Amino acid sequence: MVLIIDTETTGLSGYPKDRVLEIGIAELTDDGEVKRAYSEIIRYPDIEEFDRKYVNLDGSEWIWIYRNSDLRIEDTLDAAKDVEAVAAEVKEIVSGMEVTSYNVPFDFGKFLYHEPWNLKELCSIPYDIMELATKRVYSLAEDDLVQDKVLQERLLREREESYYPEKWVRSIDAYRALCPEDPMGLEGMRHRAIDDAVMEGWIFKALYQQSNPGA
Repeated sequence: MVLIIDTETTGLSGYPKDRVLEIGIAELTDDGEVKRAYSEIIRYPDIEEFDRKYVNLDGSEWIWIYRNSDLRIEDTLDAAKDVEAVAAEVKEIVSGMEVTSYNVPFDFGKFLYHEPWNLKELCSIPYDIMELATKRVYSLAEDDLVQDKVLQERLLREREESYYPEKWVRSIDAYRALCPEDPMGLEGMRHRAIDDAVMEGWIFKALYQQSNPGA
């Protein structure tokens, strides 16, 4: 079994400037099922003041996630558990387990290796789904094997036009390329931690199956 963690955060800078607002954990079971395992919004009583003062990396103000999902400040204020309580539960769930995420340097390197999570010594993180998915998706695209040809063309064009030597594939694009049958049902999906964790679990399952066709 592998656990997949996704976080929704106040920004991209990481600890100590930014906070984890929501965390979701999915599990890919040994028999190939992708299940929801844990989901919590985190209570911060000072979030309204924090939001008023927040400046994003691009210079825009206010916390991005509140304006790009259905997560609201009121949800954070009314959440049942504070960050210490959620961190304690997450530690218990991941202790001794294989754990990963879509972008390990972000979720873990910038947040979950730091206070109050401190997950570095508790679990094994042998894979980064984003790294594996990027290689696989571009390989499929180069061989004209992505079923969605509009997506395939866009991915190759964006990589060619990218300023960065390595153009990472977004999780939603990786899912569409690797899971064309849409096993989780994307319609109506929210941009929330548990939904993203489940989607990333399906991506990871597809990567495993394509690398081990007889498994």
